[in-house]
Amino acid sequence: MRILLCLLIIGNSKSKDVPELSMLRKLYYRAVVESSASALLSKELKVVGPNSAPILVCYKGAAFMMEAKYAFNPITKLSRFSKGKTAIEQAIAREPGNMEMRFIRFSIQTNLPGFLGYHGNIASDKQKLLAGVGSLTDKVLKDNITAYLIASKKCTSEEIKKLQQ
Repeated sequence: MRILLCLLIIGNSKSKDVPELSMLRKLYYRAVVESSASALLSKELKVVGPNSAPILVCYKGAAFMMEAKYAFNPITKLSRFSKGKTAIEQAIAREPGNMEMRFIRFSIQTNLPGFLGYHGNIASDKQKLLAGVGSLTDKVLKDNITAYLIASKKCTSEEIKKLQQ
């Protein structure tokens, strides 16, 4: 009985270290325009390692990308960008059907300067998002993906009409 109680306590304390997905989403959207949100996103994801849940690894990669955006030093920018790219790609390789991770990569790739060379998945991610957004059960995620696809200027007028239905 004591062993079970200890395991429950350890399990509960460990799960509290993992950040909530809804909070990560909010911070990610804010981090695009607020460096303080970017710093908080990175702080929340400190506990995430390469073997954590793929969605958390992907958000950690996005946090690295945001750090690169706000860094002043070019070497730091490139280092953070590389770490972010690696984390995002590893997460998607582990769970290629995850719509949210595809959305994160799509939103990052559509905003990066072309000279960084990280834009090869825009078309495939867009198609995956267009095909799957209608079946998402999470309304907030569905609305965010739909709004971003429409605003991204990467969709045709026919695709936008389908998204608006």
